[in-house]
Amino acid sequence: VMEFIVDHGDNVLENVSLKDAPGGLLADLLVAMARGKKKYAGVESGDDINFLRISDLRKKLHEKGLDIDGSRETLIATLKGNA
Repeated sequence: VMEFIVDHGDNVLENVSLKDAPGGLLADLLVAMARGKKKYAGVESGDDINFLRISDLRKKLHEKGLDIDGSRETLIATLKGNA
């Protein structure tokens, strides 16, 4: 969803009000934008957990037998704490 919003930002801004959006939405959008910039620059984000999708973060946590619930920041902190 975040990639769609980044790719179609003009249409989203014209048709959707983000006034009441959850606080974490901005962080997720910024990560998606940064991930897209790296992709277009030919740089792979690889295993840099700061640029992984939420689903990928949860997959890594699940593989380690860790809790997969929480915000992006919580998931990243959990992974870093159990590296």
